[in-house]
Amino acid sequence: MEQNIQQHPNSWWKRTRNWFQKAIAFFTPNNRTLKASGIGIFLVSLLFFAFNTIDGFLSAVGFGYYLLTLFCYVIASYVIAVIISFAIGLAAKTPRYFRQSIAFVIFFILFFDRLSWPYNWIVIGFVIIFPALIFGALSYWRQHKESQHTRKRQLPAIMVFGLGLVGLGLGLFLFLYPGRRVESIKNYKLLAKLPPTIKAANPAQRGKWQVSFLSYGSGNDKHRTIYGKDATIKSPTVDASFLLKSWTGISGKLRTWYFGFNETALPLNAMVWYPNNLQGPAPLVLIVHGNHLAQDWSESGYDYLGELLASKGYIVASVDENFLNGSFTDMPRGGLEKENGTRGWLMLKHLELWKKWNEDPSNPFYRRVDMNNIALVGHSRGGEAMSHAALFNSLPSFPDNANEKFDFNFSIKAYVAIAPVDGQYKPASILAPLQDINYLVIQGTHDMDMQSYGGLSTYKRIQYNPSYQGFKAGLYVHHANHGQFNTSWGKYDASRPFINQFNMTNVMEAKDQEQIAKVYISAFLDVHLRGMTAYTPLFMDYRSGRDWLPEQIYFNQYESSKSIFLARYEEDLNLTTATIPGVNINATNLSVWREAQHKLMWGDHLSRVAYIGWNLEDDKKLIGRYTFNFNDSIHLATEDKALVFNLTTSDESSLHLTKGKKSNREKRQEKDASRKEKKQKQNIEEMPPIDFTIELVDRSGNRLHFLLSNCFPLQPQIQKKLTKYAFLNANEDAEAIPDFFYFDLSRLKKNSASFDLNNLQSISFIFDQSPSGVIALDDIGFIPSF
Repeated sequence: MEQNIQQHPNSWWKRTRNWFQKAIAFFTPNNRTLKASGIGIFLVSLLFFAFNTIDGFLSAVGFGYYLLTLFCYVIASYVIAVIISFAIGLAAKTPRYFRQSIAFVIFFILFFDRLSWPYNWIVIGFVIIFPALIFGALSYWRQHKESQHTRKRQLPAIMVFGLGLVGLGLGLFLFLYPGRRVESIKNYKLLAKLPPTIKAANPAQRGKWQVSFLSYGSGNDKHRTIYGKDATIKSPTVDASFLLKSWTGISGKLRTWYFGFNETALPLNAMVWYPNNLQGPAPLVLIVHGNHLAQDWSESGYDYLGELLASKGYIVASVDENFLNGSFTDMPRGGLEKENGTRGWLMLKHLELWKKWNEDPSNPFYRRVDMNNIALVGHSRGGEAMSHAALFNSLPSFPDNANEKFDFNFSIKAYVAIAPVDGQYKPASILAPLQDINYLVIQGTHDMDMQSYGGLSTYKRIQYNPSYQGFKAGLYVHHANHGQFNTSWGKYDASRPFINQFNMTNVMEAKDQEQIAKVYISAFLDVHLRGMTAYTPLFMDYRSGRDWLPEQIYFNQYESSKSIFLARYEEDLNLTTATIPGVNINATNLSVWREAQHKLMWGDHLSRVAYIGWNLEDDKKLIGRYTFNFNDSIHLATEDKALVFNLTTSDESSLHLTKGKKSNREKRQEKDASRKEKKQKQNIEEMPPIDFTIELVDRSGNRLHFLLSNCFPLQPQIQKKLTKYAFLNANEDAEAIPDFFYFDLSRLKKNSASFDLNNLQSISFIFDQSPSGVIALDDIGFIPSF
């Protein structure tokens, strides 16, 4: 009896182990099945890669070059896969076809497609798992279709085959699904009191001149006759070897083979729109594209700007710099690097041509170009090129090699950057410092290429001397993407499979995006090249031109060269001092009070700002106050001035933090309150716009009160919802973009006749309207009234 009791556990364990071994053996594919799965993975992945590569290359390079490119990619990936498979095979005895196929898929997607986590592994999983199930199940079914246990063995194969089909179908659907429309958020700026509209013509309206077109180029372009035999004006080439150092290696040789020149002989090509029968010299505008497939020519995509501006009396040249773009001839990661300085330098070399032509009686543009009124416009990497063109235009020599002399000094009155990069090239290893330029930057929330507002960093670096007359401005546009500012780039900011993670249904219509560009760029040029200052309010508050613009949410940034700043928060780490000596800052009942760097999604450095938070939920008597006090030596003449500042919301907690040891209950309460606040901030519809009182006090004790919403309520940060599903978002979903607030003090004073604007004692922000919030405040000061 004792012996039976002792043997029973062993017997039970053996039966259980044998059952598990049989189950594992039943579901473990044999080598033939694994081999078939590997072949399936390889075939499906080839179709997947061919489909995605067609999207990026076929229309631009033609069928032959497309097949050659795909072949090179596949061969390179397969060679690597064989090496990886061999290494794995030393430890794991699986069929080499199976190992090679898996390694091939993983390497191709991680190396060539460069997708971010977790999207990369989701794509890898779908391309590997479901084809493996489908082909493995078919192989297993074939192996056992004559078996006497056919039904028993075929049922799992049928189930696995069905699972594979459903999974592959679901994967294709999710991959090709454009996304769902996101519910619109409230535009609080349009719900507020609106400023008067500008009493001038719509700047996007066509002018009175008929438009003519021509091209100039080297005359021997290998691929386009427009710059070859059909070029109206033959132009010289330029040597950029001192600046462009990455036209090297195998990729450089292939680039030279395709284009027919290298960095020592870059062509000066452009498409030109100009007013016909124009009397007198016309302002000159040069436009340059950014990085796109070099063979998918980009410069024609600004035809809508060229046609508009030429009809208004401008000469417009859209410059060809496609030879600097990523090319199908690039070996893996072998494209040009740090070439944006060259893009800017080439714009100045084009200006040298125009100066020469303007003085040449044999040229069609003889004495037709106003070289004292020039503007440069750049998109994407071409947008960064604007900062390098502005810098090089003012320097006597190349900052990285003083032996290369510069003598440009053109009268460039305006620079426009559309969705620009910043810092791809750094002259003398720093971000380009900029002085005394008129600058406009435009950025869209739904830019799937430049997802961070990089041009705002360039904007913040521009400094003004007191004698300079001008301004810089920014426009942040909800639902605008990267490509639709160029008609040839279109709705998709990248090729497959990268673009398929994004929700494309919320991108605005192309015609609306072009309309925004036409209104703002045309108005900016009219202000700075023609002195039409009536358009200036548009850059402070888009609502003054609301009749010209599509109904969207816009954030404006603006700084006049005539600004007088109380606080820029750059001078020291003392929170009680301001920029103007003799102005001090104090605060009461704030839950947050600190100064720190304002950084955007990609860590772009903007500037230091004051973070100010309050929370009245515990005690409504503890009203927060942030005050600038002027000592007796400060006498600011603000009678004809507007109080201005930049403001945005912050997503940090507004809860008051208490010092000392806390009980577990108190810790839980703080954690729950913080979690509740964070959840509310994630849902914009639950967040009413922040408002507060602004109070001015003069030295006689007279007080002037008005609400922030007298200008407009503070719009909450825009949650972009760029990707189809939130977990695919590799970046933050919102950026703390500053908005420009302005208050004409003379108008506000009308009901307070005794108030002395030239004898201010203090300016206070009193947080008595919204129960809680955290704001980022910057650049508070005064500008002349408009």
